[in-house]
Amino acid sequence: MFQRILLATDGSAHADRAAEAAIRLVKEVSHASVTLLHVRTSAPKRSELLKAGFDVKTILLEEAHKVITRTKQRFREEGIVYKLEVALGDPAAEIVKYAKEGQYELIIVGSRGLNRLKEVLLGSVSHQVAHEAACPVMIVK
Repeated sequence: MFQRILLATDGSAHADRAAEAAIRLVKEVSHASVTLLHVRTSAPKRSELLKAGFDVKTILLEEAHKVITRTKQRFREEGIVYKLEVALGDPAAEIVKYAKEGQYELIIVGSRGLNRLKEVLLGSVSHQVAHEAACPVMIVK
């Protein structure tokens, strides 16, 4: 079954439900590893860059830790070890790219994210990921 699972999360309610699905799956599949991926869509502001000494990854990680607090807490409560990764850019493209490069066997993503206007105009991230990913994608409502 699935040993390498990528959970794409943005802190939304749908992402929280996707995290719960990932937790249930990991508890059933022994030795599965989980990576939480948070994608920021906009470049850091100049003030953020100055404060972080132009270390973009530090800025992205700090934001991710704030945004996905509930998800991290749930994984800790269940005793599930996870890895946190961050990216900058188009969420669907970054999720698909990261899954391919990391040879993940399953992507889990919520059906809707935080930016509903963008979803209406461009299509949801989850549908783009499902269409472009080389591995199975679980979309959680």
